[in-house]
Amino acid sequence: MTGFDLVLLLLSFVYALALGHLLSRLGALLVARDRVRFSGLLALAMLNAVTQVYIGWLALWDFRGVETWDLYTITLFLVSSILLFLMCVAASPESPHGEQVDMEAFYWKHHRLFYGLYLGLLGVYVAMTAVYLNTPTPELALQQALGNVPYILISLLAILVPGRWAQWAAGIGLFVMSAGWAIIFSHTIS
Repeated sequence: MTGFDLVLLLLSFVYALALGHLLSRLGALLVARDRVRFSGLLALAMLNAVTQVYIGWLALWDFRGVETWDLYTITLFLVSSILLFLMCVAASPESPHGEQVDMEAFYWKHHRLFYGLYLGLLGVYVAMTAVYLNTPTPELALQQALGNVPYILISLLAILVPGRWAQWAAGIGLFVMSAGWAIIFSHTIS
């Protein structure tokens, strides 16, 4: 078993917990739908959380060529997976038995937390780009670091501008960029 395999195994558990948490909360909301006040903004945040877990997992493929995994590198990857888990938590309201669930109120109460965690994740991703220098594709270091800049700006928009238009623009922008990244990435897998 290589160092990459060990790191991937550890991260897979955290990713599974993140998706499991979000999907179990989503399932509970579906079952309790007659007590739920729907919010498109929160649904979009949930979609972005799932998408980010997915592309975070996909992006690990680029690191398969790292030969030496030091404590700093492993820690960065673990911190990124923990931030992904917390993003899923920040986008997943509880649905206590018999109580009304206001997804809209939940969104407005926690959107800065969600986008703040997203921003923290992006910061870790920028720090992780140095790891590309130890792979067969070191040119990805600068490419990936610069590729995070639009995500950072959009996250800042959602944190700093409380208007609905900004929230929708940020959520849709992050989803479109993430989906686009996954499509482009799919052509590089060999």
